[in-house]
Amino acid sequence: MPLFYPFVQRLPLLGSLMLTLLLGACDSVMPGAESEEPTQYTLSKQEQAWITPYRLGEEWRFANQAGYERRYQVKGLSDKAQPGMANKGARVQYYQQEVGTRLERVDSAYYERADAAHFAASFTLGAAAGEQPLEAALQWGNLQLPLPVAELETEQALPASVRLLPSLTVGGRTFNNVLEYPTLQPAANQAAAAWQVQRVYYTKEYGVVRFVEAGGTVWDRL
Repeated sequence: MPLFYPFVQRLPLLGSLMLTLLLGACDSVMPGAESEEPTQYTLSKQEQAWITPYRLGEEWRFANQAGYERRYQVKGLSDKAQPGMANKGARVQYYQQEVGTRLERVDSAYYERADAAHFAASFTLGAAAGEQPLEAALQWGNLQLPLPVAELETEQALPASVRLLPSLTVGGRTFNNVLEYPTLQPAANQAAAAWQVQRVYYTKEYGVVRFVEAGGTVWDRL
């Protein structure tokens, strides 16, 4: 019996070693989800081109028929990798690139208005992630408009809410491939305020090039 005593003493140590080796072998044969890196979904070069009008500090100038001007400036620009999860409470499955911008009016009339919040403007663009499609949107005043970036880049049919004009001449300048959002009507029991935007014209290269208010005022890009 004394001859076997040292071997018996080593049994706990050998058991721990064998368990460690066994778990390592299982991980190499069937790697667990915990060892996988989250997928990175990013915007393609063609999709990133839609961000061109939103360089930080870029200024958009508009004029109306009476000669008044409005100036919007890109004041905020963010480019983040947003985490995504397949199920609530699960670990991060992927990261999705999302670009967001904020424009502010910088003309003097803007700061004097009590309803300045009505003239907010922003743009967001999020990469496609798995089954989740690419998302692009423009907020212009009272309107929240989906931009058909994916449809245009893949030459698919556009939604019924927007149409593509081959060109549009604005204030002596000709813009190509212009997205037109036709006149948007308020609810039947509501009257549109004169300042509310009802029609927007947009291009990939320049952003908003014209918008029309309910009161009939047309603002053209300078």
